[in-house]
Amino acid sequence: MEDFVRIFQTSEGDVYHITLSEDEGVLSVDALESLKEISLVGIELRRLSGNNPTGHDVLAAIERTIADFFKERKDVIICYYCDFINPIPHTSKNSMPPQEYRSRLFDRMFQRYIKLHGIKGIRLSVVEINGINEKYYFHVIYREIHSLLATMIGQDLKEGFSK
Repeated sequence: MEDFVRIFQTSEGDVYHITLSEDEGVLSVDALESLKEISLVGIELRRLSGNNPTGHDVLAAIERTIADFFKERKDVIICYYCDFINPIPHTSKNSMPPQEYRSRLFDRMFQRYIKLHGIKGIRLSVVEINGINEKYYFHVIYREIHSLLATMIGQDLKEGFSK
């Protein structure tokens, strides 16, 4: 599968880069074999420049990008890892860790988009893993017909990242 890339620039000059691509590195070999004809797709979202608050226009563009990608491909399950390495500008006073903030934001964006567009049959599962010093959050977006695979992915992530 060819990578799906979009770049967004705000009127303030902030630049965001989103890539959706096959991600075989997060699952065990057994889990990958269980997927058969379904591809696991990861989301990489980066801010290339700027440090202004991320506005609703950028969040909406990100929502549309992910939704359009998913809508066009019936044979994918999306897995988004909420990273904790990159700080979130303008949230230093917030005691919530960046990965939890990203997890909650991603969940709300998904729920808002589904409701706003009356979408049925698409689900989001949040996989929360207790690490040594922090929690890890993975979001798995799937069609209801892939519920068993999504459950298997969640279990495999927990087993792999809890070690």
